[in-house]
Amino acid sequence: MCAEDRRLSIRTNQRLRYRPAAHRDLAECLTLLPPWLGIDESMARALSALWPQLLEEPSMISAVLEDVAAPAAQRVQGWGVTMILPRAFTQALSMHDRPAAFLTRRVYRALLDDEFALMSDREIGAASARGDLDMFIMHFSLRGHDLLQPQAQRTMAMANDAFRTFHDGYNPQAIYYETSAGNEPFSMASGFERLQFRDEASLAALLPEQRPALFGLTRAGALKRMPGPPARNAFEHQAPLFGFSASQRRLLWFALFDDSDEALMGPLDVSIHGLKKLWRGIYERIEDRMPEFFGEEASGDEGRRGPEKRRQVLAYVRQRPEELRPWQPEDEGPRR
Repeated sequence: MCAEDRRLSIRTNQRLRYRPAAHRDLAECLTLLPPWLGIDESMARALSALWPQLLEEPSMISAVLEDVAAPAAQRVQGWGVTMILPRAFTQALSMHDRPAAFLTRRVYRALLDDEFALMSDREIGAASARGDLDMFIMHFSLRGHDLLQPQAQRTMAMANDAFRTFHDGYNPQAIYYETSAGNEPFSMASGFERLQFRDEASLAALLPEQRPALFGLTRAGALKRMPGPPARNAFEHQAPLFGFSASQRRLLWFALFDDSDEALMGPLDVSIHGLKKLWRGIYERIEDRMPEFFGEEASGDEGRRGPEKRRQVLAYVRQRPEELRPWQPEDEGPRR
């Protein structure tokens, strides 16, 4: 096979993976903002300045679908953005009862104008413990919009896996999703119900790719269904067992995607000594709550057992995502 044929084969056979959006992705991600958002050039520039801040917020959940075989600056094939919103703000938007269209644009505008405060880790944990957490998928966009194309379908299949990883483990009361009308088949297949805007009639003249559509699911509606679609499954929830601190949960979250010390120190802004301290704290908390977790040899040489403990912990939290999410019952103080 010649070099040109090998390059063509690599591009034809995508090598997709998903991970948290990083600062280095933003320039590429912002080119994928979907047309139905109706964001003008001035607002796009303002969002470019705002997004580095949003990536650091616990209320912002953002994932990229990356093709590692693609050329640089063309690797992000999909970008999804979910925000956990304060209940008072979702009520002001009438999100629970026939809101006006272009919700995402209004949320971005409110963020730019400081009209509401982003929720802290503790506030998210308290809302989750009360069972009144509101999640809003603001947009999910693909580099290729033609869902009939095999590459786009592969990306959408990967998107369902990413949805589970990034949304399961919370305790939402409702999940809302604004997207284009053209994405209705995918949204319905993912388990969402079609909702109505109060100004639905005025949107009829727009092309499907320019016309927003609203989907959503509540806990009451989800739990009437059999498990299966990712949107419905996001409402399965148990309280976490270990109650990790915010910094410990952040370490575990990033370690799911790259557990090397070199990769983790940057996003966590800690030294190698700080990183080791965080891991020790995680192991101690687990051994306190579940002494048998690491087996009989857990007290052996830490230099030898450390990597094995890390492997066991990551294997566990990958399947128990509630351990990665904020959880703050009102009768408990903050975890440190």
